Amino acid sequence: MQPSTLCGVFCLAATLSAQGPPAEPQAQSHGIDWKDLTSTGIPIRFYGFLRLDVDYDTARMNSVSLPFTVDPENGVNAKQDDNEFTMDPRLTRFGMDVRPGEVGGMKVNGKLEIDFQNFVAGVPESRATPRMRLAWIDLMGDEFGLRVGQDWDVIAPLYPAADNESLLWNSGNIGDRRAQIQGRWVPEGSAFDVKASLGLTGAVSNEDLDTPPSNQDGFDSGMPQVQVRVGMKTDLLVEKQPASIGAWGAIGRTETDTAFGGQHRFDIWVAGIDAEVPLCATCRVRGEGWTGENLADFRGGVGQSINTATGREIGATGGWAAFVYHPSDKTELHVGYGTDDPDNADVPAGKPTRNLAGWVGTIVDWPCGLRTGFDTTYWETDWKGLGVGNTVRFNLYFQYNF
Repeated sequence: MQPSTLCGVFCLAATLSAQGPPAEPQAQSHGIDWKDLTSTGIPIRFYGFLRLDVDYDTARMNSVSLPFTVDPENGVNAKQDDNEFTMDPRLTRFGMDVRPGEVGGMKVNGKLEIDFQNFVAGVPESRATPRMRLAWIDLMGDEFGLRVGQDWDVIAPLYPAADNESLLWNSGNIGDRRAQIQGRWVPEGSAFDVKASLGLTGAVSNEDLDTPPSNQDGFDSGMPQVQVRVGMKTDLLVEKQPASIGAWGAIGRTETDTAFGGQHRFDIWVAGIDAEVPLCATCRVRGEGWTGENLADFRGGVGQSINTATGREIGATGGWAAFVYHPSDKTELHVGYGTDDPDNADVPAGKPTRNLAGWVGTIVDWPCGLRTGFDTTYWETDWKGLGVGNTVRFNLYFQYNF
């Protein structure tokens, strides 16, 4: 080997030695995806808000945090103008949407939603207990859909902007959430849609009139309730501000082991309409009207179902209407009235024969998700043989949406 060749070999060896051994191939890194966060890899979306409500009543209501009626101001049940004050974060809400997937050509998604408007006996106000609001699975095809789980009633789909604590239930607004099997038909290109459901009776009232207590009367009926709504939307009145109208009804039954007026079975029925009509680009009217019997489980009849002395179902008629004005995209003004009027002949002594509420309020959406609202509501309850209770309720709230 020539000296020059030998020198080149030594130089190459020295260079390789200084560089060290060849680097091992690195594993290719990747960012976190939904397969790392959910067992199926299906994405979810969180939403909700943080909230504080401040309430002042000029007279005593049945509950300062979840009000339905005003106590009779007769010096026995309540003193005249016995005012109340409270604040609570109970309406703080957290929810998640399970994003749509596909099964057999149908879109599948789900929802879970909770808040803290749950009143468990013995739990301090600063230890509010979570409450399930919604929990459902939804399948939707081109025209037909199926939803199973807890959702809002098919009937009475609207609700007032005032009284977020109790949605003016038993004061004109009916309809709540319950476990159900819900089907819907939305014909392509049609202005009409149809919804129907089989729902759990007693899911809201939890009523058991038996002595000693037995099973809930709705469960004991051995049958679900049936709800149907036919809706229509049209934009003939105001361009890009469609009007909607719906007609709906529900039937069901409660059953007791104890006989009341010689009866064990009691029918539930309700029929009503809802409408939301734009008057111009910035204002609209909306509301509902209804009539029926044995409506406690629907938040009607001022919370009354049957007269236990006579065995008669308590009939009631009611509804609510509101005018809503948007002076800007971020501001809403609303004024409205609601009433729930049971049939006086059906109502036993000492129970409410009418409940009404009139309100005016405003909502302002500030930048970055902050919302504030203020409502003033006049509330009045007429009691059979006990006189009248009335109050003015002021509600101020702060809400931060995310």
